[in-house]
Amino acid sequence: MKKILLALFCFCSVTVFAQDSITIGSKHHIFSKALNEERNFWIYLPPDYNNTKFAPAKYPVVYLLDAESNFHSFTGLQQSLAKGPYAMIPQMIVVGITNTNRTRDLTPTEANRQAFFDKNKKMFNQSGGNKNFIAFLEKELRPYIDKKYRTSGYNVLNGHSFGGLTATNILLNHTKLFNSYVIIDPSLWWDNEIMIKKADSIFNGKDFEHSSIYVAMANKINIPQDTTTDMARGIRKFEKLLKEKKPKNLRWSFKYYENEDHGTIPIPAEYDGLRFIFKEHLVQVKQAVQDPSLVENQYKKLSADTGFTFIPSESYLDWMGNYCLDNEKTDQAIFFFKLSEKYYPKSKNVYFSLEKAYIKIGNKSLANETAQKILQLK
Repeated sequence: MKKILLALFCFCSVTVFAQDSITIGSKHHIFSKALNEERNFWIYLPPDYNNTKFAPAKYPVVYLLDAESNFHSFTGLQQSLAKGPYAMIPQMIVVGITNTNRTRDLTPTEANRQAFFDKNKKMFNQSGGNKNFIAFLEKELRPYIDKKYRTSGYNVLNGHSFGGLTATNILLNHTKLFNSYVIIDPSLWWDNEIMIKKADSIFNGKDFEHSSIYVAMANKINIPQDTTTDMARGIRKFEKLLKEKKPKNLRWSFKYYENEDHGTIPIPAEYDGLRFIFKEHLVQVKQAVQDPSLVENQYKKLSADTGFTFIPSESYLDWMGNYCLDNEKTDQAIFFFKLSEKYYPKSKNVYFSLEKAYIKIGNKSLANETAQKILQLK
């Protein structure tokens, strides 16, 4: 009897304490002809992506280098910044690219110089494969993501250290591959500052066509024969070029992080970088409730800043409209719902909300007309 009771207790305990798992992404892979190997990448989809309440929308994409190091932190950061009516950035798809041979893929040239952390020169013997890695991004991964997911066409590249070196290389030589870049403590010392030399020339005449870059620099403690000392020098030279050359149609910001070192800088820099790129995204909710036209005006500023047309999400407009409706601001509510109809005319939810608003103000004719639109949608 005691054994039976013990078994029942264990069964009940398992039943009570069993939990569903929390998933932040999914793992994928494709074979890369450019790299001649299988490449793994992780995908994070924003909360609204599979929300059937709203019409299917398209999303910007962040390509995250060194995903095994920062996928968890970056996706959490991105989701927090894009949450609710006070969202500071848009909801985005995140593509985290994991490494196979990091030095090979993320360095633009072969280099023989010995680094203080690579006494046997093994790392440098495998360098210089950045061209093939960029071909993988441009001709294989980007097309795959754009085909499989609802992407808007706005793309961000996030790279730290060698990843920042790669981001700089792409900015200079493959500018249109991404719209904006978060370049974190980049290894611009590489190969006698080859990227600095290229930037010195390219910045003179290239039109960057509304690209945005955020450059972050960590604090460095000087160590004899330490390439990180050269790293600081290289990053400062890059900053100086940005100031002096004023590259055409390149929107940029630079920040020195006195309290962060090379290992701790990614999270604060990613936060600041996203805030800089989408500086005009945040709409002041209390003001917009009084004057809903502020929303479109704000998104016009965001679009002008980024050189790309951004529109408010349906979930945001729906929240604002219902908030106004609940607070007896029916005119403002109808404005938000009509704005939602303008951008998402195939969404049943838009018309359900409009019908509710028209019923509240006693306009049966418009309510019936809106109800008919719902029936016409499949």
